[in-house]
Amino acid sequence: MPTIKRHRGLVFLVLLGLLVAVAAVDLTLPASILSSTAYVYIFLLLLIVFFGIPSFYANRRLSRYYWDRTKKNTLAVLGLAFILFLFLVALVGPFLTRDPTQVNFKERNLPPAGFSSSHSQSYYDAASGKFVTQESKGSWAHPLGTDEKGRDLLAMLVSGARISLQVGFLATGIAIMIGTIVGVVAAFSGGWMDNALMRFTDIMMTFPFFLLLIFIVFILGPNLNIIITVIGLTGWTGTARLVRSEALSLRTREFVLAAKSLGATNNRIIFRHIVPNAVSTIIVIATLSIPGVILAESALSFIGLGDPKVPSWGVVLNAGQNTLETAWWVAVEPGICLFLTVLAFNFFGDGLRDAFDPRSGQR
Repeated sequence: MPTIKRHRGLVFLVLLGLLVAVAAVDLTLPASILSSTAYVYIFLLLLIVFFGIPSFYANRRLSRYYWDRTKKNTLAVLGLAFILFLFLVALVGPFLTRDPTQVNFKERNLPPAGFSSSHSQSYYDAASGKFVTQESKGSWAHPLGTDEKGRDLLAMLVSGARISLQVGFLATGIAIMIGTIVGVVAAFSGGWMDNALMRFTDIMMTFPFFLLLIFIVFILGPNLNIIITVIGLTGWTGTARLVRSEALSLRTREFVLAAKSLGATNNRIIFRHIVPNAVSTIIVIATLSIPGVILAESALSFIGLGDPKVPSWGVVLNAGQNTLETAWWVAVEPGICLFLTVLAFNFFGDGLRDAFDPRSGQR
């Protein structure tokens, strides 16, 4: 075990170098095997495997204590259950549902199963050469109905869950990584470095986040990878300030001063003492940031700046805003999904914050 710990960083750097080399070759090919977001997923997975899981395992008694405190919060447990259900839907659902992009104008604006629409639907029958009018009644062939192009809403919502989680976790991962680096470096360096990084953070915080996001996406184009990258590169400021505050407190603790007196290097102090003891703060920040990121992507898609090639919840909302009177379900269903997802992450994040805060009372 000591040998594994000693060489963990070296193995991580070797795998990271291989990942970068493979990505550089793959993404230059006309038909790449993996997308750029997939490589970001792999990078974040490597970070979790090499540094996240070992940290929890090394402090498994403390992790169990925090989990026991979190379980006492009923809303946090319900939020976690819904998040896990959403993960299951995003992973398995696309294999069990229809193609979300399949168009069938004969079945457009069908209501959910058990409902009926007061508006009749007309479509052109090529066999008879006439327009055919029929009643709009829901059926179990499309349990959640269809939109104005006849696309299955269940398939679109399932695909939207995958897109929303992808945006939420990737963009938040990028923002958390940048904010943690900036916060720890600023706190540990002090002096002019601290002032320079914090003043840059202040400048970034003066720009309205969503307006800056709209401006950059409008210039670079509505692409999902661009949206994820832009949210990650602009949403780190709050994380940097909170992590810096936590790191400033940790650097004056007895165990850090003892490590310095024993001759520990700065890198060892940062990666073995500062960052692991700030993990609880980082986890809470990430959990509470994900719903904001999901809402930001949905808002961009709703106003027409989202990626039109992916059926995210915001794209479905945008498609349903013009048919509220005739097909209310097209806008209501993705709205409910967004509401429940944001609520679940907020409940779980609040539960984690209370569990990690020793001053919070037991619920």
